[in-house]
Amino acid sequence: MQLVLLSLVLCASLMTGNGLQIQTLEVPNIADPRWEKVTLRCKYDLGGKDLYSVTWYKDGIEFFKFMPGSPGREYYVDGVHVDISHSDHEKVTLLGPNTRKGKANLAGSYGCEVSSEGPNFQTDYRVANMSVAVPPKGPPILDGVRPSYEVGEILEAECTSGLSYPPAVLTFILNGKEVNRALTKDLQAGYIDGSVISSTRLGLTVRLERYHFPGGSLSLVCRSTLPGIANSMAQETSRIATLAASNQRLAQEPPKSGSRSKFESYPALICWLVLMIHAIHESLRV
Repeated sequence: MQLVLLSLVLCASLMTGNGLQIQTLEVPNIADPRWEKVTLRCKYDLGGKDLYSVTWYKDGIEFFKFMPGSPGREYYVDGVHVDISHSDHEKVTLLGPNTRKGKANLAGSYGCEVSSEGPNFQTDYRVANMSVAVPPKGPPILDGVRPSYEVGEILEAECTSGLSYPPAVLTFILNGKEVNRALTKDLQAGYIDGSVISSTRLGLTVRLERYHFPGGSLSLVCRSTLPGIANSMAQETSRIATLAASNQRLAQEPPKSGSRSKFESYPALICWLVLMIHAIHESLRV
């Protein structure tokens, strides 16, 4: 009996089509806060049925509904402003922060819900996230690193990110390890009047020791990241500095520690001292 019912349901679905289905939801991954408008698109297949409504949500809160035969309706959601004249059954257009309607907050999770007419009122729902950012156009600039250093000298470097929104976070990496923040200093950022984008500057000061030059050279990297932006790729700039020529002998030797290493550096002298002590001891016995 169950097999017969299942066959009937399958035949009915084949005769009536696959039903309502949202095919694509087009939401920009990253929106530029300087844009005047952002358009979100929801493309769907009603499966031969009539459209009842298309409803848009931000972070789970309804902000726009379209129903055939009537103009679209906007619902108040803080930071969301809809351009009704450019919104319809397949798209909704949001006004950017530079509009006169007030402060806009485009970042968030956007959902599209499509419903078909009764009596079944089938519904499908899709959701996508949008961040607000202006990625830097290039990697950070790393200045101040000389080609070579003596042990004991001071390395002073400065890293500047490209213009971005939000401001980039900079990190120094020395020989593959993140530098302690106590050795860095936040410098005055660079801004452009009337724009939301800015650059970040970070300084580094470190006294160089022998262990900073494994194999005779050191590697310094400045890494730039955008905080809170999903799928944002870090950008890096690196510099290599070598141990100065006058210290090249040190570069070929392992660092010395304590008196034991000094004696180990002179095995012939140790053997000679042992022989001399033995000879003196024998002469005293005679």
